[in-house]
Amino acid sequence: MKSKHRTTILTTINVLNRVISTRSTLILFVLFASGAMSVVYADPEADYQTYCSICHDNPDIQTPDRANLESMGRTRLAFSLTDGKMAPYVTALTTQQINDLVILLAKNDDQDVDESGFCSNRDVSTEVALSHWGFDNHNTRHQRLSSITSQNVSQLELKWVFGVPNTGEMRSLPALSTDTIFLPTRNGKLYALSRDNGCLKWVWDAGTPLRSSANLFNFEDRGLIAVTNDATTLFLVDAKTGELVWSANKALFPMSSGTGSPVVNAGALYLPISSFEIAVAMRPTYECCRSHGGVRRIELSQRRDLWIARTTQTAQKTKKNKVGTQMWGPSGAPVWTTPALDLKRNQLYIGTGENTSSPATHTSDAIIAIDLDTGERNWVYQGVADDAFNMACGLPGNRNANCPDEEGPDFDFGASPILVEVNDGRELVVAGQKSGDVWAIDPDNGELVWHRKLSNGSVLGGVHWGLAIVDQTVYVPIADPEHVTRRPRPGLYAIDLKDGEVKWRYRAERGCELSPSDFQQRQGGEYTYPSCSYFYGFSAAASATNDVVFAGALDGKAFAFHADTGEVLWQYDTKRPFESINNQDAHGGAIDNPGIAIAGNQVMVSSGYSLFGQMPGNVLLVFEAPN
Repeated sequence: MKSKHRTTILTTINVLNRVISTRSTLILFVLFASGAMSVVYADPEADYQTYCSICHDNPDIQTPDRANLESMGRTRLAFSLTDGKMAPYVTALTTQQINDLVILLAKNDDQDVDESGFCSNRDVSTEVALSHWGFDNHNTRHQRLSSITSQNVSQLELKWVFGVPNTGEMRSLPALSTDTIFLPTRNGKLYALSRDNGCLKWVWDAGTPLRSSANLFNFEDRGLIAVTNDATTLFLVDAKTGELVWSANKALFPMSSGTGSPVVNAGALYLPISSFEIAVAMRPTYECCRSHGGVRRIELSQRRDLWIARTTQTAQKTKKNKVGTQMWGPSGAPVWTTPALDLKRNQLYIGTGENTSSPATHTSDAIIAIDLDTGERNWVYQGVADDAFNMACGLPGNRNANCPDEEGPDFDFGASPILVEVNDGRELVVAGQKSGDVWAIDPDNGELVWHRKLSNGSVLGGVHWGLAIVDQTVYVPIADPEHVTRRPRPGLYAIDLKDGEVKWRYRAERGCELSPSDFQQRQGGEYTYPSCSYFYGFSAAASATNDVVFAGALDGKAFAFHADTGEVLWQYDTKRPFESINNQDAHGGAIDNPGIAIAGNQVMVSSGYSLFGQMPGNVLLVFEAPN
């Protein structure tokens, strides 16, 4: 076809597509054969069945089902299909087909926040009340700036609810100033909300899903919010105005992702880097795998990298899989966690995940100490050796072609390491693992001090996202979903910091009887919340203040426990619809990942997590106790 003729026809196609492309119509594609124009209609439902259904409608594969996909929102789905983990699966689709597939799935993605939701007074304080994921740079998740105790926690009352438009996944812990909540969301927006009544002070739109939690810090007399997206783009946003100050893509590989929160100290920002190549590996023709995790140290004044610490060597060609695709390794060891800083020893600590392909390395499933000046490894402590795994493992037939020889067990350190001092003057690095183990390591040399196994763990079990430490006690959430865990032991454990002995345990229970309808989540294309949740363990990171420990459960219940005894002092079921302050559809679901934020006399619960078949939701619930 001549270039001029082709250009004219493509222009016509674009015009026709814009004219007839609606939520309920088929997309028109114009093809040419033998110089004649013919019209072919493409069906997005057929595209879904061809490219998506094989995994997302298969209950044996740990991927979001269709109902959960439909709750994720257009921004999240579009990124996944164009630049994210699902992009390699839809390379045969045109841009228009992908767009129509997104519209098909995000059918209710038409909510937004109007001007009526904005505050009359939009002043923002940048005085930090809760900086980031770890609550402090040791990652203790212990809030010292709170008036909530065992004496008044039972008086917590719901003050207001913010419904996040166009998402079903609340994965980011907000950062807090004395008067403002900074909430990153999967719809790509960062919201600045009044702590008093939930009105909006500003909204900044990244245009892509935000993945990490926020970090509020002051630098050169300016309050800044640091946050990353799925593609490891780092954003710095002015905390007072919501204006973008600076952004840069900090990916190590095309499959890199930002998961753990950025950490800031003395003019340097430390950025952990993970990867979603573990999911892309399900495609047998994908050359698995070449990406690995790492940490960047970024000088804030010059906005330049000072060093990059990588978790494995550069991948090399290894063998061909059973369908003839070239394999690569080593790879993986992603850094899902938020680093802990140790200024006394001039080092930081990270936790790593499994290798994504063979060979397995000594840096996977490990706690690593990295020199703050050079980025060199000071020591490595490996919790589980020979763990190479990706999501091809366990799939039938040739679909498991990229599963490594080691085939798991997928026992990440997904929970951030914590630096803490024992009463006898020793310091320890404490870390929890998906294997159900808690490890205490000597920060001087990386040698094991003590170890406690609390459950058998699993790919979705054990310690999933984070511990909390108050005084001399470590509080350990255990997830252990029944369908993937051998003899599950979900609950919250309190163990002694000095030796790991169990002080008390709260045993999580479903508390209801499952019925067939509880597994039927879609009725008429809409998600139907089960009367009895299949999931009920504690996956979200724990958090604590004074003599109270907070933990959120996968069945949507938020709990407050007495730190000394494990007595339940307060609980609230978030799995229900809410009237939101911003007049958006709002419903709670599973509580996972970020856990519960605390500051002053307020407690903030992010409810809804649509991954792994769990219950979606889109609410930030703000509770308040009497001062």
